[in-house]
Amino acid sequence: MPTEIPVILASHGPFAQGALSCAEMLLGKQHNVAVVALQPETNINDARILLADTCQAINQGDGVVILVDMMGGSPCNLASELLLTHDDILLFCGFNIPTLLEVLSNRDLPLQEIGKVIEEVFPGSCFNVGDRLQAEQTHSMDL
Repeated sequence: MPTEIPVILASHGPFAQGALSCAEMLLGKQHNVAVVALQPETNINDARILLADTCQAINQGDGVVILVDMMGGSPCNLASELLLTHDDILLFCGFNIPTLLEVLSNRDLPLQEIGKVIEEVFPGSCFNVGDRLQAEQTHSMDL
């Protein structure tokens, strides 16, 4: 059996944990899926360390998919820091239950193939943060 790519769900409040609970009701217990939920009292530096430690702990050498709730929020910004310093992270923003189910159902694919599945199935609701950051950097260099 191929190794399943690990997944981190990061959100404001309990959204990520609720999404995982819903997915497990439909697909069964999921392994190598972690939740990082930021609360109003969460210290941003502690959250940065928690996300980095979680990523390192579950990465089995084939990369990690990180799904975050919204662009520009702290979970996305912290995950973007990891994306910029690691070449084995696939970061998507705007995840919902259907997106999560698709990712969990395709974790046997290589990391970049999972990204293609998300982009093909959910082109309007979920986007690749790495592609967006690269486009911004290219645009800035053109100025």
